[in-house]
Amino acid sequence: MSILSRRIFIQDGFKVVSLGLALPHIFTRAVQAAAEEAGREPGVLGVQGEATGDPYAGRTLIVVQMAGGNDGLNTVVPYGESLYYQHRKNLRVAEEDVLRLDDHFGFHPAMGAMKALWDAGMLAVVHGVGYPNPSFSHFKSMDIWQTANPDGKADEGWLAKLVKGVVDKRGHPFAGFAAGGTLPPALMSPDYPVPAVDNANTFKLLPDPRYAVDAPARQNALVQLYNTYPGGAPFAQVLKSTQQGTLDSVDQLQRAHAAYTPAVEYPQNGFAAGLKLLAETIVGGLGVKVGYITIGGFDTHSGQQNQHARLLQTLSDGLKAFWDDLSAQGKADDVMIMTWSEFGRRVSENGSNGTDHGTAGPQFIIGNSIRGGHWGEPAGLANLDKGNLRFTTDFRSVYSTVMDGWLGAPAEKLLGARFPTLGFLGPGQAE
Repeated sequence: MSILSRRIFIQDGFKVVSLGLALPHIFTRAVQAAAEEAGREPGVLGVQGEATGDPYAGRTLIVVQMAGGNDGLNTVVPYGESLYYQHRKNLRVAEEDVLRLDDHFGFHPAMGAMKALWDAGMLAVVHGVGYPNPSFSHFKSMDIWQTANPDGKADEGWLAKLVKGVVDKRGHPFAGFAAGGTLPPALMSPDYPVPAVDNANTFKLLPDPRYAVDAPARQNALVQLYNTYPGGAPFAQVLKSTQQGTLDSVDQLQRAHAAYTPAVEYPQNGFAAGLKLLAETIVGGLGVKVGYITIGGFDTHSGQQNQHARLLQTLSDGLKAFWDDLSAQGKADDVMIMTWSEFGRRVSENGSNGTDHGTAGPQFIIGNSIRGGHWGEPAGLANLDKGNLRFTTDFRSVYSTVMDGWLGAPAEKLLGARFPTLGFLGPGQAE
């Protein structure tokens, strides 16, 4: 019988042995990570907070999905443009209620917390973000954004490709982390597992509820089962690494959860709870490079006014609490937040006091190192395309800016084409 050696595991990502067995790359990544961590040389990319010599090491990108298609015109209100009030007879945000950013744009009045971030120079608004030949389908448009492919066809998400290929070459279990019970397509990959966690208390090997008292014994039996597998047998190292990695990741998150004390009071809602969980992973130094969270409900075809106001306040208050927490814990300098929504809404309101699927909309970037203000060309109301805004900023330019400027990743290689970067990061961000 042929024996697959540990050295072969480590050297080859996909090795066919004499028995005709083929090992997926996901297993060898786990084994390689375990082997390399023991003897890592200085100056390479490591986990969060580690002195590696890499100017991008320790940085985290938090992606916030505003699912459903956010009405950008009532979020960043062009109150200085009379056409806005002509199109929005009922859903308009009154000029006197707008939280003014300048003499043309202002935030919805529910966004007071984000206005504070703007005033502090830590928030950038990227205008007119979209893509060519826009789709009005939620699923198609989300696929496009989450794969960074205008056809929406790819075998993995853009964030999974980013994490596994560039910013985390050693397979840390929490390099990609989704706060929620469902893994977003942006973090999906056939050969790179990313945890989706909705509650730190349930991220563990769950016992049979009928015999909860036996949980420690059952876990110990599982460990012994792995340990008794012959060390020289095929897949022995894979099994050992997988078992140990699982238990280690559970232990890491549980210890971070137990040690974490929020420095601020978070709002009492699911979105804020998810942000608090992300804060735990960052403060606990779990090596999160990309964190992801979703806030849904933005598909406001009817009764938009109150619903949209509640959503914007939830978003705004949650992000401000998260940012204040990270700041108080000394972690904010290493974190950047980027929002996105699959499309905006039509310029004119419909007959149900709502808005229908549209095209371009704003993105928000939050960080201590950014250049706050307006970026990109606003999508004007005087030159519509069949009642919709014409996009002025390709969303892949935003991705490219974040990849190159914040995470030090080769955006052109990852996106398959070169896209102009925006100035909200400016020069010297890695210095």
